[in-house]
Amino acid sequence: MAYKVFISYSTKDFPLVEHLRGLLQHSSVEVFVAEYSVAPGQSLTAEIINAIKNCNLFILLWSSNSKESEWVPQEIGIATSEKKPILPAVLHADISLPGFIKDLKYLPLFKNPEGALSWLRADVFALAKKKEQTDGLLWLGMGGAIVWLLSQK
Repeated sequence: MAYKVFISYSTKDFPLVEHLRGLLQHSSVEVFVAEYSVAPGQSLTAEIINAIKNCNLFILLWSSNSKESEWVPQEIGIATSEKKPILPAVLHADISLPGFIKDLKYLPLFKNPEGALSWLRADVFALAKKKEQTDGLLWLGMGGAIVWLLSQK
């Protein structure tokens, strides 16, 4: 099963979102970006809530644009209430994180964008690999349990 990443962002920062999505595209990583992940006719709200509830990592692209967004603060609230790991990437030096995530260490994208995105990509791929290994062990354990149960007949 793929490692699921939800990206929260302002549509005004979309060029960066597309770049990040491209960096994270991999067979073991599934990236949710509303513009691409929600089909016309589907409920945007329901799909976003479902994607946040099922993600392994919530990446917040925090900027003055996302601070003014109608959606981003709500997405943060859902991720916080669902106890999802939140990785904030701050786009501007002069902006602080909001409320309940103010104490999280953030990735300062404004200092060295290329270096920060490279770190983020490597971190997500490492987390995906760890999940893949854990899932493999889980399946192996379940297989062993099934074999044992069948042998008890």
